[in-house]
Amino acid sequence: AVDRAIEVLKAKGAKRAIKLPVSVPSHTALMKPAAERLAERLADIELRTGEVRDIYTVDVRKHGDAASIRTALIEQLVKPVRWTQTIQAMVAGGARVIVECGPGRVLTGLNRRIEKNKDIEMVAIEDAESLQRALQLCGSHS
Repeated sequence: AVDRAIEVLKAKGAKRAIKLPVSVPSHTALMKPAAERLAERLADIELRTGEVRDIYTVDVRKHGDAASIRTALIEQLVKPVRWTQTIQAMVAGGARVIVECGPGRVLTGLNRRIEKNKDIEMVAIEDAESLQRALQLCGSHS
């Protein structure tokens, strides 16, 4: 189905359509069984609101109570990520440093294309040096 979609998109003039290697079909209806298992597990876990501002990528908003947090976590498995709006909301909310944690720097590159403000610091943690840079940036903006 993905191969067919790529061909259709190319035929309709898409500049670029590529198949991304992923280990799971995240953020799609194919994750519904995993979402159901997550819902079962989350039902037995006490959740509290955190002290750090958070924004859920499923609906680009904060969730302030346990039931709402559970719902957002479950929905994030099966619904699309609203990354552009999430980054914009973070900056609008006062974020001045955006740190990517995980393999690679794909999101950091994407974030730079979304947010053109050069005053916003962006760093991907890839090694001890980049971790130190992230810690320094976060410390200087707190």
